[in-house]
Amino acid sequence: MTNYNDLLNKEITCACGRTHFVPIKDVDFDFTEEKLSKICKEFIPGKNILVVGDKHTHEQINQKIFDTLKANEFNAAMLEFDEKKLIPDEKAIGTILMSTDREIDGIVSVGSGTINDLNRLVGDRMKIPVITIATAPSMDGYASSGSSLMFKGVKKTIKGSTVTAIYGDIEVIKNCPYDLIQAGFGDIIGKKTSLADWVLSKHITGEYWCDKTVKLVEESTDICIREAEKIAQRDTEAIGHLIDALTLSGICMSLVDDTRPASGSEHLVSHYLVMKAVEKGELPPSHGRTVAIGTLISTLLYKFLFETKEFTELENSEKIKEDLMKYLPKEEKVKTWLTTLDLSYHPSDYGMTPELLREIVLKAGFIRDRYTVFRLLDSLKLLDRAADYLINYFYK
Repeated sequence: MTNYNDLLNKEITCACGRTHFVPIKDVDFDFTEEKLSKICKEFIPGKNILVVGDKHTHEQINQKIFDTLKANEFNAAMLEFDEKKLIPDEKAIGTILMSTDREIDGIVSVGSGTINDLNRLVGDRMKIPVITIATAPSMDGYASSGSSLMFKGVKKTIKGSTVTAIYGDIEVIKNCPYDLIQAGFGDIIGKKTSLADWVLSKHITGEYWCDKTVKLVEESTDICIREAEKIAQRDTEAIGHLIDALTLSGICMSLVDDTRPASGSEHLVSHYLVMKAVEKGELPPSHGRTVAIGTLISTLLYKFLFETKEFTELENSEKIKEDLMKYLPKEEKVKTWLTTLDLSYHPSDYGMTPELLREIVLKAGFIRDRYTVFRLLDSLKLLDRAADYLINYFYK
């Protein structure tokens, strides 16, 4: 596991020219309920604590957390969402804010992606500490300062502050539903194309770049890829490496105060699919699993790009391609990673018709202000041809 102490709650003077600071005070995946009272006394300045989770982890951990706080004379209240698929939107945030009639000194957030995003934003707006108890290796947002939320039907990353501390019990984490392990692995392999998109933007737009951050993300991602089979088998050490890599990705986003190290064109594919589902009144698909198919789609878009005359005529195209290939995987490797975790590599299994796939290629690159392969294809007037390429690849 990473020695997080080297990265947390201290100024880091970096060769990139910036001074990094991540205000998270502690990360420990050897958590037990017995440690909770000491943790809360250390990080929450008061006795009024709101425990927020969802019904899926009630017996496994929520009730234990609540009972432990009560037994240690904290004024604890508990909110459990009971939706089958919780949507992180204005309604959910309002539910947390209105769930107690007294002043809250801190939040204990029990869960994974959506729960964490909601509580982090509420904690930031209320200026109170949030302690996260991770229950699944499903996403990289535990240590991020940004919350991925739906606002007026549009998926946005809303900046706030990091949580105060992150804890988890590997035995709980490794025994979560298998689709959450798939989601976490999907989120991790997406770092390959997100780093490629960052390289591309560095060349084309002169965007800021941090070697230290890139190295941290790349090394932890590669460990998970090498251990894909063990992750699929719920091996304790391998699941530990997965939650470690996901947490480290979030820390890296906080280091540069941007989601750039961990989110690129593959995430735009995922966000677009979520937005379309919400627009239709359907349950949104899994973020991590749609990032996984988004990684294959982005990889294929780069393959198409490299074969075009328009790209080869770009200034420094050979150098750009050389640098991109340091991070970009081959399409067959991505397919192997997906099948190892029992994930499909065909868009139709994620609800994508040829028409929707075309729509994604034409529009997904513009739902965020971020330079990715979509933007370069657009500037070269290649988006339509790229959509044709993907449709022929997958559907004909």
